[in-house]
Amino acid sequence: MAKKVITQRDFSFMQTREDLLEAHGSEIRERSLRGAKNMRLLGSRVVTTRPGLEFLRLSAARQVFEVRPDAYQKFAVAVLDDRLLILNENAATLTEVGGVVWSEPASIWVLSSRKDTLIGDPGSGIYRLYLSGGTWVFENFLFVEEPGEQRAQPYWSFHKGVTIQPSDRVGSIVVTASAPVFTPSHVGSFIRYGGREIYIESYGDANNVNGLCANRLPPSFQLTVDSALEFRVGDAVVSSDSNFQGLVAAVDGPGGTISVVTITNYDGPDNTESISSPTFTSNIVSVSPISPMPSTIWDEQLMSAAHGWPRSATAIAGRLVLMNFRDSPSVIACSSSRAYNDFGTGAEDDDAVIRDIGDGSPRFLHGISAGDLILLSDSGCYFVNIRDSGAITPLTFRAIKFDQRGASDIKPALVEDKVIFVEASGESVAVALQANSSYLKWAVANVTLYHDELIKNPVSICSPAINSPDAEKYMFIVNGDGTLAAVSWSTQFDEESIGFSPWETAGSFVDVMPMFDSYWALVSRVVNGSPVQMLERFDNDMFLDSALMTTNDASPHLPGHTLSYMVGDGYYGDFLAQFDGTLLGSPGVTGNRHIGLKFDASVKVWPKVVVESPYAGKQPARVKQLIVSMKDSIAFQTICNGVTRTLGGYEFGDIPGIPPPRRTKKFRHIVTGRQEYPDIEIVRNEPGPFTIMAIGQEVKY
Repeated sequence: MAKKVITQRDFSFMQTREDLLEAHGSEIRERSLRGAKNMRLLGSRVVTTRPGLEFLRLSAARQVFEVRPDAYQKFAVAVLDDRLLILNENAATLTEVGGVVWSEPASIWVLSSRKDTLIGDPGSGIYRLYLSGGTWVFENFLFVEEPGEQRAQPYWSFHKGVTIQPSDRVGSIVVTASAPVFTPSHVGSFIRYGGREIYIESYGDANNVNGLCANRLPPSFQLTVDSALEFRVGDAVVSSDSNFQGLVAAVDGPGGTISVVTITNYDGPDNTESISSPTFTSNIVSVSPISPMPSTIWDEQLMSAAHGWPRSATAIAGRLVLMNFRDSPSVIACSSSRAYNDFGTGAEDDDAVIRDIGDGSPRFLHGISAGDLILLSDSGCYFVNIRDSGAITPLTFRAIKFDQRGASDIKPALVEDKVIFVEASGESVAVALQANSSYLKWAVANVTLYHDELIKNPVSICSPAINSPDAEKYMFIVNGDGTLAAVSWSTQFDEESIGFSPWETAGSFVDVMPMFDSYWALVSRVVNGSPVQMLERFDNDMFLDSALMTTNDASPHLPGHTLSYMVGDGYYGDFLAQFDGTLLGSPGVTGNRHIGLKFDASVKVWPKVVVESPYAGKQPARVKQLIVSMKDSIAFQTICNGVTRTLGGYEFGDIPGIPPPRRTKKFRHIVTGRQEYPDIEIVRNEPGPFTIMAIGQEVKY
């Protein structure tokens, strides 16, 4: 029998799926762990315990986001059901913005810029939040007013083939539709007849509403022609000289007349020119203005109480991009490049673009600026090429489908120039990235193939903290069961070199967000039998959760909990917090101390049961001894086949009563019992520093 020590120093993939137990020699198994609970990967590819959580405040926030009005100021904004709270970097309230009532608080989207922040509520509208002269202003998002008192807002034709007929061209009018298209929700919104706005003042019935003309509506004309027999209702017609354009609304063949709704040239055609449809031309004999005729050239506000507001938005190339409209799910609306609130369409390069795109009318759920505009739908992934030209124009806007798989409702995350999203199944996470292909610029890859057991009905994705002082990069997938899947990488995000590890706490993670170059978390914890939501901050210098740095032996927000007590690295035991938060008994330490909830951290190791022999090839092996190289750690345990050994902690020469120092050294544990597939685990059994540099297994073969 020969002996050999096999040492693992690279843990890049962190925790991988259990069925890799027999994948001997595979790179994924050699660079991963069987378990990595509450552990994180460092840039050196060693593993350490996750950061603790510092308690900031109790919070009923639905979400929290960061705003930076200028280069010198930064704030957190907490979205509550009835108001906004403006917070400082320690989550203290600076001011409240009241008068806010969301219709769908769980579906609010946020788009921040230096100038202002747009907040969208799919059920009530879009709002602006900005800082002006030291005062926070919250107001409706208003569209630019065009000449003629019209608003440069996006419009859409929801009822193709249906006509409307106004009773007059000016003032207060009645609008009659040929089908039941109106609802009481239309009151307060605009429709357009021939491109001119009508403000709906009151509801009559499904076919009739009362409106006010914003300006004079397009006229209708009765044209007497040499012959009307070949004209058809619905024909687009144009005159030969005056460029009058219109739509035929009625034809009297024997009488030789056609009734035309004007599209361009409100003065009408001359009686000395001809009028042509796509299939027929006739000379005009006379022209007579008539009352407005029924027309199919009408549209409604793309977003309103009648049709809902967008559920998603992004910004790219100087344009605001809105999508996921309730009643027009395959429509993408890009503002003009003149202003975010200018949706005036036309043929100029800076005009707005409003298009129905995609194969089979998909619902576009998300848009992300990733160099190109990435559009994720429920039935495919698309991109609009911007990287090559740096601009969107009405002429160049073209959405190209590059993958069949759909996305879920969960907001994606931008990582470098890649887009991370939850697939429509809700059970796997994918990345859209630039492809090495001359055929398609973008492709999609699954990033949870080896980590799928850590994805449990996710509810949100937390993007990386862009300016984090840490060398390591992290993002988080918040699962529906209250756990996190922590995603880590060192230099560049690559689906073949990222690690996943499960993070848990005493309670449930509700959400995690990048904040002030760090990460904040909304956490639900049970206090006195009821769930209480808390706002907490990840802190690498803390080894407890919901922890307070205090000079008093109390934790007022956690009455009834058993709390751990630490001074620096020293762990002084666990104490019950009474109804007022004071600890029942304490070690009587003076100065600053951390008081909070203990959390477990552990690593499970893939057993080395096959060895490559230089003479006999692959040989079965038996693990005889575990060798763990620890860095700057204190107390921990190794558990091999159920046998526990406590290591670290006090050693000869340490002073009793004074916490032992951090140590960097190797520790050993003889493996007894089952040796073919031994269970090997390294556990942090007391709160404190815990970093594993290498794991060796001495085997016999």
